[in-house]
Amino acid sequence: MTQKLRSTPPGRATLKDIARAVGVDVSTVSKVLNDGGISVREQTRKAIVDEANRVNYRPHALARNLRIQRTGALGILLPDLTNPIYAATVRGAMRQAEEAGYVMLVAEVADERTSAAAYLRLVSERRIDGLIIAVTAQSKEMIDAIKSSPVPHVFVNRRSKIGRSVTVDDQASGRLAAKTLIEAGHTRLAFIGSEPELDTSQRRRAGFVETCKAAGLPPIKTVVGPVSRRGGFDALHRLLSEPVRPTGVFAFNMLVGIGAVAAARVRGVRIPEDLSIVTLDGEDAIFTAPPLTAIATPLSEMGARAVVELDAMIHGREPQDVVIDIPPQLIVRESVGPPPA
Repeated sequence: MTQKLRSTPPGRATLKDIARAVGVDVSTVSKVLNDGGISVREQTRKAIVDEANRVNYRPHALARNLRIQRTGALGILLPDLTNPIYAATVRGAMRQAEEAGYVMLVAEVADERTSAAAYLRLVSERRIDGLIIAVTAQSKEMIDAIKSSPVPHVFVNRRSKIGRSVTVDDQASGRLAAKTLIEAGHTRLAFIGSEPELDTSQRRRAGFVETCKAAGLPPIKTVVGPVSRRGGFDALHRLLSEPVRPTGVFAFNMLVGIGAVAAARVRGVRIPEDLSIVTLDGEDAIFTAPPLTAIATPLSEMGARAVVELDAMIHGREPQDVVIDIPPQLIVRESVGPPPA
C-alpha cells in the first residue's frame, strides 16, 4: 500500500512531519539530516532527504546550538573603534564569519588597561563561541584572564605567547617605507612609533632600521607615543625641536601620520619641500593636505583569515600562526619629495 504524503506548508516542516510522512522514528530523521552516523537502508535515507527537500525543511538553529552548546556568535575585541585602520579588518572578519554561519559581536576597549575586564565580561556570559583579540595581551591581568577563563581565541594584528595569531608582514612595510624615503634622496630619517608592548610598531621599526643600516645611513631617531592623532602631533613637535631635524619620517600608523601632518603645518614646515612623511594607508590618508604617501597592507584578508583559524579551533582542528602572504603596496601621493638643499 502506497503511503499518502502529508502536505506541509513550505518552510514550516518539522522533524516530526518528515518522520510521519516517511514512516520512521523522529530520531532516525534527526540523525540522517544531521549526519549523525546512523546506519539505515539507502532507500530510507533517500526518502528522508527527498521529503526534507520537498517541504523545504530548515533546522532550528537555536535548538541545534543548544544541543551542541554553541551560540553561533563570535566576538572581536578592538582597542579603538574610531581608528579607521580597524574598519577593513572588521569588514573582512564579518564577511568571513557570515559565510561560516556566525554573527559577529564587536566590543571596544577604549583603554587597553581594561582589556582583561572586557575579555572576562564576554567570556563569562557565554555569549560567544570564540574571540578575535586585537588588543595587546602583554599585561599580567590579561594573561591571567585568558588562562582562568579559556575560550577559543585568535590574535589579529598582534602576536602573543598565549594564543595563535594572524598578522601581516609588518617588517616588509618598514623596509618599504625606508626604501621610499632613501630613493627620494633622504639620509636623515626618523621613526614615530608606539609603546614597546605594541608589537606591530616594533616590527615596522625593525624593518625600517634594517634598510637604513643596509644603506649606510646614520642611526635613526625614534619617538614613541599614543596611537592617535595627538600622539603623532606631539611626536613630530619633538622631532622638529631636535638640533638636527630629520628630513624624512615614517609614521607607523595612519592616525599618527595625520597628527604629524598637522604638527608640521603648525610649525610652518612644508610637506614635502621641508619634510617628507610616509605612513600606513587607511581611509583618511588621502584627505590630509597634502595627501599622505602610504603603504597599503592586506587588512581585510587578515580579518577573514582570523575567522578561518578561529573556526578551526572551535571545531577541534589545529589552528596555526599565520602571516598573510600578500606584500605591502606603496601608494604614491604628495607627501614625499627630495630633501631640502
